[in-house]
Order: sequence, then structure tokens, then C-alpha cells
Amino acid sequence: MNEVNLNDPLNWYVADSVDDYDVRIDPATAKAIVHRHNAYPRLVNALREAITFLESEGHAEKAKILREELKDLGEAD
Repeated sequence: MNEVNLNDPLNWYVADSVDDYDVRIDPATAKAIVHRHNAYPRLVNALREAITFLESEGHAEKAKILREELKDLGEAD
């Protein structure tokens, strides 16, 4: 069922719209994305350390909020 119905006007619209998007990324943007990607694990680890510190200092509510943020990012412990 991978065939495209060429009689469907929606498929004409999609086919015409594909040319409107340039999927190539300029080198500066690509470098910024890779840099952010490489820094992400370090930031997650720093946040985990901050949570541990907050818990050890008796700030359980703040730690809980940060733990929820990690969970929302898909980085649950």
C-alpha cells in the first residue's frame, strides 16, 4: 500500500510543496547543532548533581521540580 494516488489533488499539492523546502543546512548552523548536541549530556549530568545537592541540603521541593523537568525531557534517573 505504498502507492501514491496520482488522481488525488492533495498529492498534487504535496508534490508541488516539496520544492519549497530546502533541506540542506549551512555549515554554521550544522556546527551549532552538533555543539548543542555534544553539550546536552554534560548539562543533564550537571542538573542531576544539582538535584542531589539540593536534596542533601534539605530543599526537597526544588529537587522534585528539577527531577520533573528531567522526566519531561525523557532523562528520568
